[in-house]
This record gives sequence, C-alpha cells and structure tokens, in this order.
Amino acid sequence: MTRQFENYLYNKTLQLGKQAKEQNGTLRCATDSKGRIVDQHMLSAYRMGRVTSENAGCGWVACYNALRLLGKPQNAARTILELETAFVFGGKRGTRTVQLAPYFLKKGFSVSFSTTRAAAQKKAKDCAANIIYYVRGDLRTAHFVAFSPADGEKDGAPLFCWYNALSAPLLPRAPFEGAALPCVCFGGDAGDLRTLADLLAPEKALFWIVMHVTSKT
Repeated sequence: MTRQFENYLYNKTLQLGKQAKEQNGTLRCATDSKGRIVDQHMLSAYRMGRVTSENAGCGWVACYNALRLLGKPQNAARTILELETAFVFGGKRGTRTVQLAPYFLKKGFSVSFSTTRAAAQKKAKDCAANIIYYVRGDLRTAHFVAFSPADGEKDGAPLFCWYNALSAPLLPRAPFEGAALPCVCFGGDAGDLRTLADLLAPEKALFWIVMHVTSKT
C-alpha cells in the first residue's frame, strides 16, 4: 500500500469539525461552524505526504475551502489525496504553487489570475471562490488563503471573507457537538472580514497573486 493511500485511509477516520485544542478555557477550532477551515494550526492530526498539516497544509486547505465555496464540497481526506503528487519534499515545503490551477481545471472549473490590487478586487467580487498566494516579507515563507466576496467596504475598498489567514482575532463560534468548552476560531462565526490591503499589510508581502475560480458557463 502506498503512503498516499495509507494517509487517505487514516485521514478518513478523522472528524474535521472536531479538530480543536484547549486554550485559555476555550476550544480553539480548526473550522468555523459552517465547516470551512480557518486555522491550519489545529490540523496536526491530518497527514500529507511525510508530514502533518499544521505547518505546511495551507495549499490543500485553500483548495478544500474553495471547493466548498463553489458548492462542490468534498472531505479533507480526498482533497489531500488528490494533491499528494503536488507536495514539495514530501509535504515539508507545502504545495507547489503551479499545481493549484491544473487541480481546478481538471475538475471542470475556469481559472484566471490578477496581479494588481484593482484587478484582483474587481474580479474577486464576482467570484464565489478566490485563492491568494503570497510570500511573507518577515518570515520568508509563503501562504495560500481562500476567500470570498463579503458585503460592505472600508475606505472605498471591498471587504472579503478570508479563510485560514491566521492573522485574525480568535472570536466565538457555535460549539460543535460534544464540545466541553466554549468554542472560538479565527474571525469567529462572523468571519474574518477585511480588505485585500488589510490582509497583506501585517504580512509585509513581497509578492502576491490571486487566482479566481469560477464554474464554466
């Protein structure tokens, strides 16, 4: 049996909605109450390649969230399995950036890209699912984040809801079944609502690009 399939069988036994760790009298949850992953640091149980997902799982997490936003949800184990060949150094360095577009194209979606703030904001407002890739200025690491349009603006710029940005405050979310403590997650059930500029500012991003994913018409 291959490592990929062993990982798949193991990951299938996990309950994503109950991945949480106790912190300051609360349960810090991997997902919001709608099942979208907002905190990969709580995913140490999920295997990818030769590692687990808490440090380098942002690629598959972004794909998982985007599929949910597109109305085509699938379980985390399946998403990881489909991306196993895209992991760098057995997952130690995350997911190859160039693999995400083919992943969605093979599933029958259309993909386009934006590299300027004006274009990214304009296109993203009309797309149910978007994924930003950026290189952090301080840490010299990269990160993928899925996001969707939200109501409202700030300083004339549209707001978006970000999933797994890891820089939002921990706020209350509805408890999952069997939770023994109050539950929190990044952004809470209200969501991590920020502009593109506000997302990138604390990261001091050296480079970024947005992928827009839409259903073919």
